[in-house]
Amino acid sequence: MPYVILALCAVVCTFFLARLLVAKTCLVEKAIEDTIARKLSAAAPKVELERLREENGVMRNLLIDMVENEGASSSAKSQMSAAESKQAMNARMQRRREIFGEAVYLLRQTEKSRTGVRIAITQPPES
Repeated sequence: MPYVILALCAVVCTFFLARLLVAKTCLVEKAIEDTIARKLSAAAPKVELERLREENGVMRNLLIDMVENEGASSSAKSQMSAAESKQAMNARMQRRREIFGEAVYLLRQTEKSRTGVRIAITQPPES
């Protein structure tokens, strides 16, 4: 009988020790994953990717503006008088110039930021 009690105690102790080790392992894995995520969040490629996504969204909005500008003027042409048509054409040309001006400005800003990012990527991080 004492051997059975001793064996049960050994099994129970082994069970709780195994659970403790599993819990510690999970905590260490979580700490490692958090550290990796923190390091990657500040990495240069991720920052570059976020900047490119933002620029992509801005360019997409400019293209949508261009399409809306062209589409709005062409749908109502048949019902306009000559003076209204000329006024609409001038407004459309003015809006087109504004959109192209925004696009040129954005492209210049993009080129400036790209050269800055290239310098930051090629230089080793300071420790």
